[in-house]
Amino acid sequence: MKFGFLFFLLSVAIAFASDLDFTLVNQTGRSFEGLYITASDNKDWDANLLLDGKVLAAGAKIQVRFKRDAKSEFWDFNLVDDQGLSVTCNKVDLAGVATVTLKDVNGQMTAEIE
Repeated sequence: MKFGFLFFLLSVAIAFASDLDFTLVNQTGRSFEGLYITASDNKDWDANLLLDGKVLAAGAKIQVRFKRDAKSEFWDFNLVDDQGLSVTCNKVDLAGVATVTLKDVNGQMTAEIE
C-alpha cells in the first residue's frame, strides 16, 4: 500500500514538472534581492521571483519552477543585488537545463549552464 501511494506521488510530481525547471546556484560574492525571468520576446520583466524579502545569498541556491504551459525558445534573466546593481543574461535556452550557476570571474558575471 505504501509503495503504491509513493509511486502515485512521484508520478504526480513528474507530471507537474516542466522541462524548463532548474536550480539556480549563486557562486558569486553578492546577495541578490531581485530575480526576474521572462520570455526573450516579452518587453516587460515579470514579477520578482524572490518573494517576501527573500534573498539569494552568496553560496545559496534556489529551485526555479515554471508553469507547465510556459513556452519560449529563449529566456532573459535579470538579477538585482543588495547594492542595486543589475545584471542581465539574454536569450538563454533553458530546455533540458538542470543547473544555472552564477559566478564572478575577474569582475564579470557569468552563468554556467548544465
